Amino acid sequence: MPMKKTFSLLFTVVIACITSSCFEDNRVIWQGAVLEFDQAVTLTPAVGVNYPIITTTRGATIRARINLVGAQRPNDEVITVAVDPVSTGREGVHFTMRNGGRVTIPANSSFGFLEVDVLNPPPAPGTSVIFVFNIQGNENLKPSENYRRLGFRLNL
Repeated sequence: MPMKKTFSLLFTVVIACITSSCFEDNRVIWQGAVLEFDQAVTLTPAVGVNYPIITTTRGATIRARINLVGAQRPNDEVITVAVDPVSTGREGVHFTMRNGGRVTIPANSSFGFLEVDVLNPPPAPGTSVIFVFNIQGNENLKPSENYRRLGFRLNL
């Protein structure tokens, strides 16, 4: 009798192993990649807009990190960042984008940096300007719709 139970148990275990090893792996793995401003992800959006607005000062250098969300690339990726039309600050008057708004994400890396020099415009007490940057991407990498903008406020 114990031999019969042992055989029965062994048979059940073997059948369970065989049938469970045939299950298909149905996990969906996302293969895409998008770009996003790191601070747009980690900071709360400003009132009335869907992106954060960070206060900056005259003469400051802004270094905004752009994340590559997805697999790293084997070659450098050069992306563009543009000034959003909602900006009240003007390039050349209130700020200057280094490299003309081109950002390099180095090969085998997950981020690059947009660098902006804040200028020293004439004072206008009680007023401020806002400049908003918008990731454009390139032919290989597109921006995340939710995290593509980042704003800065300069008090004059």
